Amino acid sequence: MIEFSIHKVWIIAKREYLERVRTRSFILSTFATPLLMGLFLILPALISTSTARGIVRDSERPVRIVIACDSRALAELARGELIRQQGARYEPSVVSPASPAEHAQLDKRLDTGDIEGYVWLDGPARTSRQVVFATGRTGDLILQRRLGEALSYAFAAERMVKQGSSAGDVAATLQPVNLIAVRAGESFSVYNAVRGAAVVLILMFVMLFSLLSYGVMVMRSVMEEKSSRITEVLLCAASAQELMTGKILGTGSVGLTQIAVWLTMAAFGASRSLYLRTAISVLGVGSSLIVYFVVFYILGYLLYSAIFAGVGAIFNSIDEAQQWNFVVILPLIASSAMILPVATSSDSPISVLVSLFPFCSPILMFERLAVHDPPPWQVALSLALLVATIGAAMFVSGRIYRTGILMYGKRPTIRELSRWLRHH
Repeated sequence: MIEFSIHKVWIIAKREYLERVRTRSFILSTFATPLLMGLFLILPALISTSTARGIVRDSERPVRIVIACDSRALAELARGELIRQQGARYEPSVVSPASPAEHAQLDKRLDTGDIEGYVWLDGPARTSRQVVFATGRTGDLILQRRLGEALSYAFAAERMVKQGSSAGDVAATLQPVNLIAVRAGESFSVYNAVRGAAVVLILMFVMLFSLLSYGVMVMRSVMEEKSSRITEVLLCAASAQELMTGKILGTGSVGLTQIAVWLTMAAFGASRSLYLRTAISVLGVGSSLIVYFVVFYILGYLLYSAIFAGVGAIFNSIDEAQQWNFVVILPLIASSAMILPVATSSDSPISVLVSLFPFCSPILMFERLAVHDPPPWQVALSLALLVATIGAAMFVSGRIYRTGILMYGKRPTIRELSRWLRHH
């Protein structure tokens, strides 16, 4: 029976850890990644709320829209509803009646930038409900959506008035509903879908980035030592199982160190910045969610790094191993594709099954915990299956590793791999 020394594993893990945290790439990625993430999170918000050329201008004056309509009453209804909507500042005006001369004049005002757009509501448009909105801001989807809501309100109010309803009845009937979602059994705990999505995207990006980068790092380290014949020297002092375990633990500690630095930076920023503290409070990132993140990150890393270590021991060059990288990370790619369906239907049978699948559970079960409260037995079963799969992956990769790291010159066949697994 091969002796397994914890002390030797600690020495190997320490060497792997110190070798990587002292590199410039680790320092650069640790401090540059949060800045890039912040940039990519803020930039889409800026783009979605305004076109590039109108960002500065919109901050200085309201968005000017003209509603040209044959019916002044209908246009005034749409104008009032657009003003009532909260968000961007709108300055709608009414032109009635909508004559060809007014059409030409509005085109000139749009070309000179005097207005941001105009709605043309002549007789055919009112009959067909096909309304034209001429604008140079075709990418401003928020403006188009709110303008569409205002016109829908105006058409509905006009119909109700014609049927004999009073202005008060029309306003009360068309008053929008403010829908607030709460978690089951927690009447005062408001669930914000935007908050859940933001938390999941930020933390899952970190998890995917770490699992892929540090898993591949383990594989490359194995292959570099194998090609340089350093492994033969190391095997004189430790067993193959100790080498693989120390390498996995040391590299994984680098990832945990990086995440700890990010959390420390976030905590420090929150203590100094009221804006960041408010954002974290709104997002609702609690301690329990951070604990779940760390647990699933560690288990996910152990699973994929064990597989990557086995793949690195099989092949002789990076080019050969890269052909299998896609196969190894395919469950992570599938998990990324399932993020939106699982978030919108967290309790569906398919969502439950994929979150229990060990190769996807580090991502998808964590997502369900962030956006929803799955039953405790599902979380426990997911963790149990994940731990069992890690044990199996460690066993199989250990068998491959102890033989493969000493094999050079040719790629092993499936028959040879099966013989490595049977070898005691």
